[in-house]
Amino acid sequence: MLSRGDAVVYKCRGLYTVEDIGTLDFPSVDSKKQYYTLQSVEDERDRAYVPTDDDTNIRQPVSREEAMELIGRIEDIETLQIKNEKFREQEYKNCIADFCPENWVKVLKTTYKRIKSRGSITSLDRKYQMLLEHALYSEFSFALGVPAGSVPQFIEDHKGTRN
Repeated sequence: MLSRGDAVVYKCRGLYTVEDIGTLDFPSVDSKKQYYTLQSVEDERDRAYVPTDDDTNIRQPVSREEAMELIGRIEDIETLQIKNEKFREQEYKNCIADFCPENWVKVLKTTYKRIKSRGSITSLDRKYQMLLEHALYSEFSFALGVPAGSVPQFIEDHKGTRN
Protein backbone atom coordinates (compact mmCIF):
# COMPACT_ATOMS: atom_id res chain seq x y z
CA MET A 1 0.00 0.00 0.00
CA LEU A 2 1.26 3.43 -0.93
CA SER A 3 1.34 6.41 1.42
CA ARG A 4 0.89 10.15 0.92
CA GLY A 5 4.02 11.68 -0.53
CA ASP A 6 5.26 8.47 -2.18
CA ALA A 7 6.71 8.85 -5.67
CA VAL A 8 5.22 6.63 -8.37
CA VAL A 9 5.43 6.22 -12.11
CA TYR A 10 1.97 6.35 -13.68
CA LYS A 11 1.68 4.49 -16.99
CA CYS A 12 4.03 6.21 -19.47
CA ARG A 13 3.12 9.65 -18.20
CA GLY A 14 6.07 10.24 -15.90
CA LEU A 15 6.61 10.80 -12.22
CA TYR A 16 3.76 11.53 -9.81
CA THR A 17 3.38 11.79 -6.07
CA VAL A 18 0.56 10.33 -4.04
CA GLU A 19 -1.31 13.43 -2.95
CA ASP A 20 -4.22 11.74 -1.22
CA ILE A 21 -5.81 8.36 -0.54
CA GLY A 22 -9.55 8.09 -0.12
CA THR A 23 -12.93 8.19 -1.78
CA LEU A 24 -13.76 10.56 -4.60
CA ASP A 25 -16.69 12.93 -4.72
CA PHE A 26 -17.40 12.53 -8.43
CA PRO A 27 -20.86 11.55 -9.71
CA SER A 28 -19.58 8.76 -11.95
CA VAL A 29 -17.49 6.84 -9.39
CA ASP A 30 -18.30 4.42 -6.62
CA SER A 31 -18.39 6.53 -3.45
CA LYS A 32 -17.16 3.60 -1.35
CA LYS A 33 -14.12 2.78 -3.46
CA GLN A 34 -10.68 4.03 -2.37
CA TYR A 35 -8.46 5.89 -4.84
CA TYR A 36 -4.96 7.27 -4.97
CA THR A 37 -4.96 10.89 -6.08
CA LEU A 38 -1.74 11.27 -8.04
CA GLN A 39 -0.21 14.65 -8.76
CA SER A 40 2.25 15.07 -11.62
CA VAL A 41 5.63 16.30 -10.43
CA GLU A 42 6.04 18.40 -13.58
CA ASP A 43 2.54 19.70 -14.31
CA GLU A 44 0.39 21.05 -11.50
CA ARG A 45 -2.73 20.71 -13.69
CA ASP A 46 -2.16 16.99 -14.28
CA ARG A 47 -3.85 14.72 -11.75
CA ALA A 48 -4.78 11.07 -12.00
CA TYR A 49 -7.12 8.95 -9.90
CA VAL A 50 -6.19 5.29 -9.56
CA PRO A 51 -8.17 2.71 -7.58
CA THR A 52 -6.10 1.45 -4.63
CA ASP A 53 -7.02 -2.14 -5.52
CA ASP A 54 -5.65 -1.86 -9.08
CA ASP A 55 -1.93 -1.21 -9.20
CA THR A 56 -1.43 -2.32 -12.82
CA ASN A 57 -0.91 1.27 -14.02
CA ILE A 58 1.44 2.49 -11.29
CA ARG A 59 4.77 1.31 -9.96
CA GLN A 60 7.62 2.46 -7.80
CA PRO A 61 10.28 4.43 -9.71
CA VAL A 62 13.55 2.66 -10.42
CA SER A 63 16.32 3.15 -7.89
CA ARG A 64 19.56 4.95 -8.71
CA GLU A 65 21.28 1.56 -9.00
CA GLU A 66 18.60 0.22 -11.37
CA ALA A 67 18.79 3.38 -13.51
CA MET A 68 22.59 3.16 -13.72
CA GLU A 69 22.42 -0.55 -14.56
CA LEU A 70 19.93 0.13 -17.37
CA ILE A 71 22.01 3.03 -18.71
CA GLY A 72 25.06 0.76 -18.66
CA ARG A 73 23.20 -1.77 -20.84
CA ILE A 74 21.55 0.68 -23.26
CA GLU A 75 23.85 -0.18 -26.14
CA ASP A 76 23.04 -3.90 -25.72
CA ILE A 77 19.25 -3.43 -25.78
CA GLU A 78 17.83 -4.58 -29.09
CA THR A 79 15.53 -2.51 -31.28
CA LEU A 80 12.13 -3.85 -32.29
CA GLN A 81 11.96 -5.89 -35.47
CA ILE A 82 8.70 -4.74 -37.03
CA LYS A 83 7.82 -6.82 -40.05
CA ASN A 84 4.69 -4.97 -41.15
CA GLU A 85 4.48 -1.17 -41.07
CA LYS A 86 0.70 -1.35 -40.66
CA PHE A 87 1.24 -2.80 -37.19
CA ARG A 88 4.04 -0.46 -36.03
CA GLU A 89 1.89 1.39 -33.49
CA GLN A 90 0.50 -1.85 -32.09
CA GLU A 91 4.06 -3.19 -31.73
CA TYR A 92 5.03 -0.04 -29.83
CA LYS A 93 1.95 -0.33 -27.59
CA ASN A 94 2.58 -4.03 -26.92
CA CYS A 95 6.20 -3.34 -26.00
CA ILE A 96 5.39 -0.57 -23.52
CA ALA A 97 2.21 -2.13 -22.07
CA ASP A 98 4.00 -3.19 -18.86
CA PHE A 99 5.41 0.33 -18.35
CA CYS A 100 8.93 -1.09 -18.01
CA PRO A 101 11.79 1.40 -18.59
CA GLU A 102 13.83 -1.18 -20.53
CA ASN A 103 10.99 -1.54 -23.02
CA TRP A 104 10.74 2.25 -23.27
CA VAL A 105 14.42 2.25 -24.25
CA LYS A 106 13.74 -0.47 -26.83
CA VAL A 107 11.03 1.63 -28.51
CA LEU A 108 13.13 4.80 -28.29
CA LYS A 109 16.12 3.07 -29.89
CA THR A 110 13.80 1.86 -32.64
CA THR A 111 12.53 5.39 -33.35
CA TYR A 112 16.07 6.83 -33.30
CA LYS A 113 17.27 4.13 -35.72
CA ARG A 114 14.35 4.82 -38.06
CA ILE A 115 15.00 8.57 -38.01
CA LYS A 116 18.66 7.99 -38.82
CA SER A 117 17.93 5.60 -41.70
CA ARG A 118 15.02 7.65 -43.12
CA GLY A 119 16.47 11.11 -42.59
CA SER A 120 13.13 12.25 -41.14
CA ILE A 121 10.63 11.34 -38.47
CA THR A 122 7.08 10.13 -38.94
CA SER A 123 4.30 11.56 -36.79
CA LEU A 124 3.83 8.14 -35.17
CA ASP A 125 7.50 7.85 -34.23
CA ARG A 126 7.48 11.44 -32.94
CA LYS A 127 4.44 10.70 -30.77
CA TYR A 128 6.08 7.70 -29.07
CA GLN A 129 9.49 9.30 -28.91
CA MET A 130 8.13 12.34 -27.07
CA LEU A 131 5.95 10.24 -24.76
CA LEU A 132 8.73 7.84 -23.80
CA GLU A 133 11.51 10.41 -23.54
CA HIS A 134 9.33 12.37 -21.12
CA ALA A 135 8.49 9.27 -19.07
CA LEU A 136 12.07 7.96 -18.99
CA TYR A 137 13.73 11.32 -18.32
CA SER A 138 11.21 12.14 -15.59
CA GLU A 139 11.85 8.86 -13.81
CA PHE A 140 15.63 8.95 -14.27
CA SER A 141 15.71 12.56 -13.07
CA PHE A 142 14.13 11.43 -9.81
CA ALA A 143 16.27 8.30 -9.46
CA LEU A 144 19.57 9.98 -10.33
CA GLY A 145 18.97 13.36 -8.68
CA VAL A 146 19.66 15.34 -11.86
CA PRO A 147 17.37 17.81 -13.66
CA ALA A 148 15.21 16.17 -16.36
CA GLY A 149 16.84 18.38 -19.01
CA SER A 150 20.25 16.97 -18.06
CA VAL A 151 19.22 13.32 -18.32
CA PRO A 152 20.01 12.87 -22.06
CA GLN A 153 23.59 14.08 -21.51
CA PHE A 154 23.88 11.98 -18.34
CA ILE A 155 22.82 8.91 -20.33
CA GLU A 156 25.27 9.74 -23.11
CA ASP A 157 28.11 10.17 -20.60
CA HIS A 158 27.36 6.91 -18.74
CA LYS A 159 26.01 4.45 -21.30
CA GLY A 160 28.15 1.40 -21.70
CA THR A 161 29.71 1.80 -18.27
CA ARG A 162 29.25 -1.12 -15.93
CA ASN A 163 29.08 -0.39 -12.22
